[in-house]
Amino acid sequence: MRLIKYLIYLFMVIIGLFAMYTILNAGNPESILRPYFPNPMYDIYLALISSIIIFVLGFFIFYSRDREGFKHIIQVNEKRIRDLRKSGKKDEEIAISILSAMGSHSGYRHKMALKKLVAYLSEFK
Repeated sequence: MRLIKYLIYLFMVIIGLFAMYTILNAGNPESILRPYFPNPMYDIYLALISSIIIFVLGFFIFYSRDREGFKHIIQVNEKRIRDLRKSGKKDEEIAISILSAMGSHSGYRHKMALKKLVAYLSEFK
């Protein structure tokens, strides 16, 4: 998984440099893309497509980092989670207690973290 993440970072850098070049040289008659794409309008399309690819790759990286963070929280609190489950607590109650120990009590981010933590707790055995 780590190798895939590094490859995605590498693609983001390469495609990001290409996107910057196409944005900064859009319509330039001496662009290095001109032999391959004679119509300058294609520069805009290439810039748009490469920017969208960067956005998608960035979203994937954000998702994987978010996922790793919640798994780490569960891993660190493994003993406490097992003890709370033995005492009859539900996953939502466990998630609330973990989040309150982290200083999160209310708000939009708290609600999103609570939903995600409950989902990851349901996978934890």
